[in-house]
Amino acid sequence: MLAMPRDLATAQAELDEARATLATLQEQVREGDDTVTAQQLADQRELIAFAELRVEAAQRTETRIREDQRAALGAAAKQAAEHLISGAGMDEIADATRAAVDALAHLAALANKRNAQIAEIGARLLQLDNDLQAAGEVSGPWGSKRYGVWGDRTRVVVPGVGDVVPIEVGALTVTAVVAGLGATPEGRQAQTEHAQRFHGMRDQVVRSLLDRHTQLADVLRVSGEEFAAADARGRYELSEQGRRPAAEEVPA
Repeated sequence: MLAMPRDLATAQAELDEARATLATLQEQVREGDDTVTAQQLADQRELIAFAELRVEAAQRTETRIREDQRAALGAAAKQAAEHLISGAGMDEIADATRAAVDALAHLAALANKRNAQIAEIGARLLQLDNDLQAAGEVSGPWGSKRYGVWGDRTRVVVPGVGDVVPIEVGALTVTAVVAGLGATPEGRQAQTEHAQRFHGMRDQVVRSLLDRHTQLADVLRVSGEEFAAADARGRYELSEQGRRPAAEEVPA
């Protein structure tokens, strides 16, 4: 709420004082004080009437000031909104979104590569175990321990050194999102929205966002080559998300 203008506060105080003085004079008359004259009462009433006019004038001035302030606030808000509607800041957001997508894809690719290496080592160890069992050199699993290593596709162990297990790529990317959004109130709210929107209606959420913000759609739409290389399910999901390229961009 806007503060009462100084002139109005002063005028109201003068009016209150004048009314209080009249009430005091009137009470003196009631108590039999014959020093109070009719002229004093009349003068005080005129003073009150004048003070009331000053209050009314101050109120009108206040109304004009408040309207000017509201008009200024409204004009500033309109100008700021028009600036955003014209796309201000969206180029930076689109670039950052593209960078975040590329970084997440790179992160997932690195994790998948590491997981594939673990699976390959594990497969070799399983083959080694099978060969040792077939040769009758061992009767149980993990015969490869004689070489200082054992494991399978889900875990490889080097005794005395440590072990290695695949990274859950989904958990890794969720961790990146959570850490990136941060622990501020805004970050926690975004994390809640992420959890709520990602499950069930994922493709529709993506399409709705990209339909609303076309600059994001421009940077997240896949190329014709990427669309053609995707399997049937992938092409369907890209279409549902509004990320498929124009038909003429897809190689025949």
